[in-house]
Amino acid sequence: MSTTGVSEAETGTIVNDFVLHVATANGSGSQTSNMVLLRALFGMGIPVSGKNLFPSNIQGLPTWFTIRANKDGYIARKQDADIVVCMNPETSDEDVEAAREGAVLIYEESLNLSDKRPDCIHYAVPFKKLIAECCPDLRLRKLVINMLYVGVCAQLFSMDMDEIKKALGVQLAGKQKAIDINQPALEFAYNWAAENLKKVDPFSVEKMNANEGKIIIEGNAATALGLMFGGV
Repeated sequence: MSTTGVSEAETGTIVNDFVLHVATANGSGSQTSNMVLLRALFGMGIPVSGKNLFPSNIQGLPTWFTIRANKDGYIARKQDADIVVCMNPETSDEDVEAAREGAVLIYEESLNLSDKRPDCIHYAVPFKKLIAECCPDLRLRKLVINMLYVGVCAQLFSMDMDEIKKALGVQLAGKQKAIDINQPALEFAYNWAAENLKKVDPFSVEKMNANEGKIIIEGNAATALGLMFGGV
């Protein structure tokens, strides 16, 4: 467990304005984790959008999810990410190299990526060790492990845990057993990050009231509704 990179003195404070890029493997349960982060930010009243990029639907192949939060409502996808979560060993080198200067990198400790980008802020997290501690069922670990980065991000960037839990409940509605497995994992990771990671990055979130009267909806569904209301 370590925090390395740009010193605390070199960072300012950036509130409700960042692009978070998550690299995972298809079929690993990451979509649930990503949507929990997205819904929690939305629930905090922060303008936010999400974009999924999956070159293939084949299980195990790389997939990426980008979340943009912006207090002024600028939420179109940006190429450069401020925060990169590397959960896929197959693309970790590529993901780290593609990060912009000064970006925050969160990754599995055993990947030993701290020397690759000294111009970035590094948070090395022993995800494999943590999931073994908080999820005794071997069969479920590869699906639950992605919930750990939700807890880490929630703690590092001051996300509201009540909104995180609410988002998890929405995302896994009607699946109480899944909630009972995933919620302890994200709480475990949140507490671990609070005790073991020294925050040296500038990013944080605060509650706003910019989403009143709005809902989260996918582009295809929004298009269909637009056509219906347009009389088509």
